[in-house]
Amino acid sequence: MPKLTVRLYATLRDLVGGRKAIEVEVPDGATVEDLVQALLEQYPELKPQILRQDGSLEPSVHVFLNGRDYHYLPDGIRTVVTTPGLEIDIFPPVGGG
Repeated sequence: MPKLTVRLYATLRDLVGGRKAIEVEVPDGATVEDLVQALLEQYPELKPQILRQDGSLEPSVHVFLNGRDYHYLPDGIRTVVTTPGLEIDIFPPVGGG
């Protein structure tokens, strides 16, 4: 099973002990959705920041694959993340005024 390096930002980083990047083990052919599930299995404290109450991915969470938000990729949440060299960044919801 591949291990992916995932970079976290802002409040997500705080919830994993301040680490900028973590390793997440996923099955071959894993998608964005699979990655999120594996991430939450390892770090359940991230769940309130990443998932909605119905268990779906919070729409304001941004998962970037090589700098492109998965929302705008052709396969969306079903985009495969086990491509060699893929850079993965996850940003929590951002608010401001």
